Amino acid sequence: MSQPVASFYFNVANREQALCQLLGKAVKRKLAIGVMTESETASRVIDRLLWEIPPTGFVPHCLAEDACAADTPALIDHRLEKLLPRDVLFNWTARMVPIDPRLQRVIEIVAHDDEPGRQAARQRVAQYKQAGYEVEYTDMAKLAQGGA
Repeated sequence: MSQPVASFYFNVANREQALCQLLGKAVKRKLAIGVMTESETASRVIDRLLWEIPPTGFVPHCLAEDACAADTPALIDHRLEKLLPRDVLFNWTARMVPIDPRLQRVIEIVAHDDEPGRQAARQRVAQYKQAGYEVEYTDMAKLAQGGA
């Protein structure tokens, strides 16, 4: 198994929009995607969000326990075991995702205007590195300005 990757998208203007955009890109690449939330309630919030954004498109998704879960590229749940195996897992929680051989990549989205969230993300970066993840960073503010 190759080393798992934790990708941090930081300086994000709107976390929810970024989640929906990145999920849409992952679906187009035909990846198996998970969104791990803090609770059942948070899972339902993300489910509703994905029905609203993008306004002119659709990201195929469902809750992990829905009958159509086996045929749906993006699953949402608060329990990691319900989301594995996945190519990509979006971490919508405040805790690190433990290494699992059924998981290739974790994506973290960090808002530019959420200082407590930024501090927590910095702590997770250290935890991911200590656990053996390769950590990569994408500055969304630079991308939005046309930079690399």
